[in-house]
Amino acid sequence: MKKTVMYLLIGILLVPTFALAEEKKEPVSLGLKEACESENISFNHESYKESSEKANIYLFRGSGCSHCYDFLTYLEAMTEEYGKYFNLISYEVWQNEENNKLMKETASKMGDQVTGVPYIVIGNQSWNGYGEDLNEEIYNAIMKEYENGNKNDVFNRKKSPLTDVFVVTGAIVLVGLFIYARSKTKEEQEA
Repeated sequence: MKKTVMYLLIGILLVPTFALAEEKKEPVSLGLKEACESENISFNHESYKESSEKANIYLFRGSGCSHCYDFLTYLEAMTEEYGKYFNLISYEVWQNEENNKLMKETASKMGDQVTGVPYIVIGNQSWNGYGEDLNEEIYNAIMKEYENGNKNDVFNRKKSPLTDVFVVTGAIVLVGLFIYARSKTKEEQEA
């Protein structure tokens, strides 16, 4: 009887943990080529490859946003000569709630108040909005972050959201095993 109650208790504790893990939706990102194509910007740079050695540009954008389009056009135009220095990780925030939450969390980490899109993050620098007057500043931030080896990348400091689920699940399983082992010891002593 004690074993049945124990297993039932463990089951009751684990089911909500797994249910929460399955409910959690992850943000969805696009690379430079996919982001350009999603906005009907021609991207003909077959030699462009993303790699961990490059500076990461995080772009939070809205589908159809003219300033986001302009920024993507700027990146596409500089890809031939400077694409070896940067990756683009683009999050569409108008139609994806998880991406929108990520934008707000990122802005909070950066000490920013997001007032619209595009919201651009490179290393420890960020911009809310885009205009051609920012091109040189953005280029300099890319080169600084590239030379820095992505040391200031806000996302490199972020832990996986599944980490908490695994920690909680592991703790529950360990408690359950401890209780089970203890009840087993008591049964042996009583016998």
